Amino acid sequence: MLHRRRVTGGMKKGLLALVLNIALGVSRLYACDPCGMNNSVQVPGVMNSLRSTGLRPKAWTLGVSEQFSTFRIREENELRTTETDLELIRNLSVTQFTAAYSVSSQVAFQINAPLVVRNYEHFERFAKVRDTEAGLGDVSLLGTYSPYSWSDVESRVFVAGFGGVKAPTGDTGSLTRIVNEDGDSASTQIQGRGLTLGTGSVDVPLGLVAYGRRGRLQLFSSAQYTIRTEGAADYRFADDLSWSAAPGWLFILGEEESIATSLVVSGESKGGDHVNGQFLPKTAANNVYMGPEVFYSVTDRLSILLGVDLPLSVDVGGAAVKPETRSRAMVSFAF
Repeated sequence: MLHRRRVTGGMKKGLLALVLNIALGVSRLYACDPCGMNNSVQVPGVMNSLRSTGLRPKAWTLGVSEQFSTFRIREENELRTTETDLELIRNLSVTQFTAAYSVSSQVAFQINAPLVVRNYEHFERFAKVRDTEAGLGDVSLLGTYSPYSWSDVESRVFVAGFGGVKAPTGDTGSLTRIVNEDGDSASTQIQGRGLTLGTGSVDVPLGLVAYGRRGRLQLFSSAQYTIRTEGAADYRFADDLSWSAAPGWLFILGEEESIATSLVVSGESKGGDHVNGQFLPKTAANNVYMGPEVFYSVTDRLSILLGVDLPLSVDVGGAAVKPETRSRAMVSFAF
């Protein structure tokens, strides 16, 4: 039985905090990790900042989040000769540090600085070698605007839009080396994901999020489209679309703490990249994931999120690498 109680100011903050932290996790942070850290920026972190502070004007939120993605490589005897020269990604770790500031009850801004670690394999003189590359990814500045938010004792509806710009601060050394060394044959040496630490381009992410709750049942949905430009080495990563829908249940919703679980279905769609005007079909991806997510918050300040995504449908255009699991974690603190 759902107990009815008057919605106090503190409870409103806790509920909105829950809404926005769910937004952070559901966005699947690196929504298009076909691109490596060319992935979509962690936009709903902006939502998280608003949410953790209960949309209080002139408030700060600091956060750190991690997504660890693993990939499966075809068996060595299945790899074609040309593919043994590739850098084949094995796992990708993106740790994102965020700082957000809410200007008003409807507007907030956030800066994201990711630390990217890519672990990959390649062959040298017919021997498999595993290497690691780490460094700063592409820094992004984002803004969010909430035009509509409504609630009563039993229900809540929340809608927000976001947009921003991503700067080419991440290193593109591996990609630049392949293009410069292989010239016209580079198109056969580039495929899959996790190619570099950054895109080398200025990109523009745009999106919407929506949340609805009735009683303890809730639904969160989001969509993000990233417009990409040509960057380093005349390489252009394709525009990408990410989306998610997360029905969930609020086990606890009180003044001091909130606990919710969700079943998240998410997807990513990306066309093939281009280098020197050549189309790269094996860089395209259309993937769908599903997995559980748990969110916990204490008062309206500390928030924790854990989630796992498992692939339901994977289409990587014949590339040698396919995604496996994505594990996500987030901690944020508002003050």
